[in-house]
Amino acid sequence: MANTTTVHARMDATLKENVEAILNQIGLTSSDAIKLFYKQIELNRGLPFELKVPDRVLAEKKLMDELAIGERSGEEQGWLDLNECKARLEL
Repeated sequence: MANTTTVHARMDATLKENVEAILNQIGLTSSDAIKLFYKQIELNRGLPFELKVPDRVLAEKKLMDELAIGERSGEEQGWLDLNECKARLEL
């Protein structure tokens, strides 16, 4: 198959360097990897892997949401924050 078109992509320079080092170790160029990726998309009629948010990211978001709810609840009930408590206790 003759090369007949060019693909341009912008990405973080560190990511590019890290990936190119890995590709070099397995004997592939960036062009080879992109061609393989495109071929897999064609064969799978979609991405060749599942896209999902890592569990750790979801857990962190849930924790932050719960903390925000607790903070709002405390504010509504007139709770003092740590610095206000320390000031009142002269600590």
